[in-house]
Amino acid sequence: MTWSCDTCLAWHTSHSPHRAVAAGHHGPIDHVPAIITREAAPGDFDRYFDEAFQELSPESRHLRFFTAIRELPDNVRARLADVDGYRNAAVVAFDAAVMLPDHPEGKAIGVARWMTGDDGPPELSITVIDEYQGMGVGARLMDALLALARKRGVQRIIADVLRENTGMRTLINRYRAVVQRSGDPLVVRYRIDV
Repeated sequence: MTWSCDTCLAWHTSHSPHRAVAAGHHGPIDHVPAIITREAAPGDFDRYFDEAFQELSPESRHLRFFTAIRELPDNVRARLADVDGYRNAAVVAFDAAVMLPDHPEGKAIGVARWMTGDDGPPELSITVIDEYQGMGVGARLMDALLALARKRGVQRIIADVLRENTGMRTLINRYRAVVQRSGDPLVVRYRIDV
């Protein structure tokens, strides 16, 4: 199975354990972050996505989308933007300590989501911009997303994670995830009972 197809791009999980920052990205943050989370609204994707996507290193993009893509195809962008709170839901994390024009909640630093396909349980993904990785943002997003899932009646979530993505695998294992067959030796599939 190939993971570089447009449909597959939207369905896979990332989180890098490294705080290294790639060339062209901001250096390590120089303040204590004030991390807040909230459920994403449909307009959030257009408002925050492009700037956050630009702050992902090629490694982070590879771990999230299973390929180090430079930009997302339009059909994948549309799928990621489609949040209704039930079939497809997302939680956004902000650093409220960073004031930016037109960003009343602060700087967008990560997103966790579930996306429901035609069959089977919804799939989980988590993305945190490089300069905030390793600071507990992924755990905050995971907690908030699972709380939302319980509220919406979601009973089980699946996560496909690249075997090399030790940061995400460590995070998911905190939630009593069960490893299942993925059909790909490079991918570990987890089941999380909400």
